[in-house]
Amino acid sequence: MRLLLSLLGAVFLTVPVFGQNYLTIQQKDGQEFSFRFEDKPVITYTATDLLLKTAKTDVQYPLETLSKLTFTVDATGVNAVNDDIRKPTYFINDYEISITDAKAGSTVSVIAPDGKVIGTYKTDPDGNVTISIEDLPAGLFFINSENLTFKVLKK
Repeated sequence: MRLLLSLLGAVFLTVPVFGQNYLTIQQKDGQEFSFRFEDKPVITYTATDLLLKTAKTDVQYPLETLSKLTFTVDATGVNAVNDDIRKPTYFINDYEISITDAKAGSTVSVIAPDGKVIGTYKTDPDGNVTISIEDLPAGLFFINSENLTFKVLKK
């Protein structure tokens, strides 16, 4: 038991805390239970059980059912930095809408106010597309792409 506590203490001291978001308890049957560090999990032991207490919960796990304790990182909120961030722009000239500097191959949709998609277009390899609205009836339309949305009123 002292060896287990010593090993656990060594793990806690050698793993850097920054970037570690969860303490995960894995059981031999494959079940996993994760506890956020911001909930301040406190682990204690008895001769037969691991006791974990947070501000939100108290749980007890028999030691014979445990496989391991790990630190897991929640990377879902982390995005890679992209130096090539394109900022698309649009121009309206008579009955044509031109979009430039959008993501190459992205879809641009023309949408009616009721949500009906009237047309879809793909940008070229340079991220450009020209859409004719000459044949559309008068009214309000939304132009939507991956990183640009605007409205157009055709009179």
